[in-house]
Amino acid sequence: MAILSLSNAHLAFGHVALLDDAAFSLETGERLGLIGRNGAGKSSMLKIIAGLEKLDDGLLQMTQGVRICYVPQEPVFEPGHSVFEAVSEGVSEARAVRQAYEEHADGVDLDALQTRIEALDAWTWEQRVETTLAQLHLDGTREIGQLSGGMKKRVALAQALVAVPDVLLLDEPTNHLDLDSIAWLEELLRGFKGAVMLITHDRAFLDGVATRIIELDRGVIRSYPGNFTAYERMKEDQLASDAFANARADKLLAQEEVWIRRGVEARRTRSVARIQRLEVLRDQRQKRRDSLGQVRLEVDSGAPSG
Repeated sequence: MAILSLSNAHLAFGHVALLDDAAFSLETGERLGLIGRNGAGKSSMLKIIAGLEKLDDGLLQMTQGVRICYVPQEPVFEPGHSVFEAVSEGVSEARAVRQAYEEHADGVDLDALQTRIEALDAWTWEQRVETTLAQLHLDGTREIGQLSGGMKKRVALAQALVAVPDVLLLDEPTNHLDLDSIAWLEELLRGFKGAVMLITHDRAFLDGVATRIIELDRGVIRSYPGNFTAYERMKEDQLASDAFANARADKLLAQEEVWIRRGVEARRTRSVARIQRLEVLRDQRQKRRDSLGQVRLEVDSGAPSG
């Protein structure tokens, strides 16, 4: 069952269509790798799903109550915060609800608050944070400003995971990580119970994590089951098939162009249908999209995505 879906989606940056009547769905347990040229709109698509940006037109539907956490390429934290405080931001609602209950403010419905506390597991949010810190090998007492880029990325992941999301959105999660940390993250994501959607230039990471590849090319979304290696095989077959079909269409168009230049026969009434077919062939060629072709990804590539 799909926990979220995008349909008839349109998004443009100036005159460039990033999403052009695009559609896709995400199932529980899936790990989607979102690929495409830089500037294709991949990061914008993640932000739309995260609720940080809006579609120009179209529909984004989600299962009621679905929890989504988004980890950007370069996470930002409050200056001076400790690692524990930063990760605790992931359970901010649980903290606020429990605080409201403990303060017993006048006019507050304590029964409703208690129901919400239980739903958010707010009685034990501190233990959840400590457990997550231990799992990600983070020292909660350290100040965020003292951490390397790789450790800050771990803190951002911990902040997302402590919220127990149904959907985890990751934009270039391997940036700043060394090989050991990438292997650790790969194992963590394979064991994640919810759905994952990620952007990365790291082919090896995609091969180890992805269960499906989503290709965004000039506003169109195409889906390929399996990891990146499987995508490459299917893409190669698709490109060969498209090239054959395009060659046949071009040959037919060339023949029709020769015929139309003869002029006299083309002006006869019985040739109207043939002229109309020629116009259709011309239009089809004009609208034909250049294929994305092979997407070249390199292990440990730190190139920013778009």
